[in-house]
Amino acid sequence: MLIHNSDWGCMKYSLYLSILLLLPLSARENPFFPADELKKQKVTSNIPDTRPRIGTINYTFPDQARILKEVTFTIQNLDGSFEEKKVQIDQSIDWHRPITLSQGGAVSQPAGAKSSFANFGFVQASTQGKIITIKTSDILTRHFALSDPNRIIIDFKHSGIFKSEQKSLNSAPYSNISIENHGDFARVTIGLDGRYSYVLNNKGGMITITCN
Repeated sequence: MLIHNSDWGCMKYSLYLSILLLLPLSARENPFFPADELKKQKVTSNIPDTRPRIGTINYTFPDQARILKEVTFTIQNLDGSFEEKKVQIDQSIDWHRPITLSQGGAVSQPAGAKSSFANFGFVQASTQGKIITIKTSDILTRHFALSDPNRIIIDFKHSGIFKSEQKSLNSAPYSNISIENHGDFARVTIGLDGRYSYVLNNKGGMITITCN
């Protein structure tokens, strides 16, 4: 069977149109948010890193060193990407003495961390260092982290009527906590003072979240 040029042109046009129509179907990243809202959100990684915390690092200069011009830090972010940060120094040094690098503040928890408590009736939350504990009789349905601003979202199956409310925590890394009524489920939003990965454990209505 012969295909005329006009028929072949129509077939190509139909094929291109079908591809264009199918492209938006594969663009959804999160089924819990509308497409336009996803453009404003950045979902963070939730994979904990088991490497030990940095201790004290000593570096000995070569004997011909006289001036330290700059230091470059190569940093790996939560999403796996790398950044380089250069610190300009340009000061004279004594090569006989090693330079020491250490991270200040307490190792077990951020400097100034303290405990706090928030009571929403059917949901109660308390913090201690990097751990926040949430107690409720409702069933946990999903959880995830978002950025801009940084926060952890927890959804519970709940059909009762209640008023949306927010309370301050001021207990680093947790800055505030709120609860919102979404009809057939309740949403708890935990505000963070920065970007973290987290681990969630759920045992018998007691949920613990640890930020890293």
